[in-house]
Amino acid sequence: MTGLRDRKKREQRLRIIQAAARLITDKGLDATTMEDVAAAADVSVGTVYNYFGSKKALLLAGVAEDTERMVAAGTSVLSRPGPDPAGAVKRLTSVYLDDFLTWDPRLLREVLSAAFQRFGGEEITMELAAMDQRLIEQMMELLAHFHAKGELRRGVEVYDATLLIFSVFVLQLFMFISIEGFPVADLKRQVDRQIELAFAGLCEVEKAKRQ
Repeated sequence: MTGLRDRKKREQRLRIIQAAARLITDKGLDATTMEDVAAAADVSVGTVYNYFGSKKALLLAGVAEDTERMVAAGTSVLSRPGPDPAGAVKRLTSVYLDDFLTWDPRLLREVLSAAFQRFGGEEITMELAAMDQRLIEQMMELLAHFHAKGELRRGVEVYDATLLIFSVFVLQLFMFISIEGFPVADLKRQVDRQIELAFAGLCEVEKAKRQ
């Protein structure tokens, strides 16, 4: 019985998050009210507040759910990384991108706008940074695997390499979110090309010495 109750609560929570995402995408965060969310999710306003204390908390909950899905999907790459570090990292970022691209860019812009607000933005920025850290840790685990196999240049720190590649990924995402009509194909192509360029410095010198 407890399992059924927990499942129903989980389903209700997700329904509220999804309703909020639709409304914020269409109307923006400022114009969306908790009453709007309750009506769209077919629950009481009190129920919405029981789960989430504010609209910003609702927005972050959606991002957190997305982050957990990306990490879960990324485990498939870590379990079978293959022999090529650049190829493995490109597969991992592709997993992340495929999930990010299920979001409407307008909703992603609302997330960024909320993070950069003068008042209240600090909390959201810290939460987003914590979520990014989950992805960074997973990518770092993947690179540590190749580092242990001698596939990265001697002297390259795994953490530094991870931040370099993750920065490439985030920069391209910012461009995609910020520029209206940015083609998805260009986004994926640029991420892959810049990862290859990064690995040219992280790996190729050592490979040339072994040849």
